[in-house]
This record gives sequence, structure tokens and C-alpha cells, in this order.
Amino acid sequence: MQNINPARSIARRGRYYLLFGSVAFFGGAIALTLALLFIYFPLWAGFSFNLLQIALIVIGVVALGFGIFLIVRGLTLQKDNPLAYAVGEALKQFLADNRYTFLRNVSKRRVGYIDAVLVGPPGALVFRIVDYSGVWINERADWVVRQGGKLRGAGTNPTREAVHDVYALRKFLAKRGLEKVPVYAIVVFTSSNIDLSANGPVVPICEIPTLFQIMRRDYLAEERIAPPTVRAAVDAIIDG
Repeated sequence: MQNINPARSIARRGRYYLLFGSVAFFGGAIALTLALLFIYFPLWAGFSFNLLQIALIVIGVVALGFGIFLIVRGLTLQKDNPLAYAVGEALKQFLADNRYTFLRNVSKRRVGYIDAVLVGPPGALVFRIVDYSGVWINERADWVVRQGGKLRGAGTNPTREAVHDVYALRKFLAKRGLEKVPVYAIVVFTSSNIDLSANGPVVPICEIPTLFQIMRRDYLAEERIAPPTVRAAVDAIIDG
């Protein structure tokens, strides 16, 4: 199994953010500059001209803010995911088969961000990888945590996040003629300070020591796609 960080895809997405962020920023600066110039050099008098000035100011401020957001996003894209790397290295102990590719830190404009995707003959397996600690209880699609002897709703829901990633990846692959690639999900807890339990989980959950055991029950139960389709799915996720 290969443990890969698709750096080219991440760099391409970063350039996309920087390009469109720069366009929005300078477009907003031009709009604000025109609005200020029109204060001292009005082209005509009347309500319509005042409305034009207000519109330029609003458009300029919005475009500037949006441009700054995109530029910051492009400069701060996560270059790798250490938790995903650790999970991939753990999997390599059990999946020596080179037909499997573990793609970590997947960041694509039409998919969003996914911690990792394992692609092989059984299909694609989406990983939601977290390092939460404490007592976590999964009840079907919901999560609760125990704090101070009391149960309360968790502030985050890795199950629903994993399901969201599954739908996004299915849609992405379908648009590339790979709708026959089955997409599954799993939630992996990496912290050693975790007390984990579940009641009818919608998405399989596990810790790193039990990861392969849980995968064998569902994802690894059978081979579902041919080698050319596996290769095409990997290429789509890396370069698509």
C-alpha cells in the first residue's frame, strides 16, 4: 500500500485561491478608488449618481473582504495531515498489497477537504480522523461526551462529517465516469486517552489498534472494482 500526500493537487488549489483572491482584492480596490474620486469629481448631479457611489463602496468593501479571505485561505492550506500519515503507516502493516493507495490530506475545490481516502479493489474508503480524548459515545448518527459525570451533546459530529465527505466524493467520481466506484466511510480515533463506545453506529468507528479488524467486516469484505477502475479513481482524486 502506498501512503501518499497529493501535494500537486493542494498546490493547484492554493494557486486557485490566490489568483481569484487577487482579482477580487484589486477589483474591490478599484471600485473604492472610483467611489472616492467621484466625491471630488462628480460626473453628474442627482440621486442616481449618489446611488452609484454607494454601490461602488459596497461592492468595493465586499470584494476586498472576499479577496483577503481567499488569499489567506490560499496561503494557509494545510500541507499535510500528521494524523492521517500515522493512520496510513499503521495500515501498511496489514495492507502490503500494492493495489491499495492511501491518499491523505485530500483538498479539492469540488470535494472540499477529506482527511484521507483509501482506494483499492473494494472501492474507496473515506477516513475521518480525529484525536479527541475523554469519554465519547456514538448513538447511531449522533455523539455525546461525558464531562463531570454528566452526558451532553458533543460539540462536533465526526459521523456526519464523514457522511458529508462520502456524498461529496461520490458526486466527484460520478462526474468523471466513475459512478460505479463504491464509497464507504470510517471514523478513526487516534488518541490513546479515549474511552470509546457505540450503539448501532451509522458509520463504523474505531481506534488505530482495531482499525484493520473493523475494515475487514465491511470495506475489505470483497473486491468490487477492477484494477483499471482503481487506477482511474486514484488519478481522479490526485489530478482531477
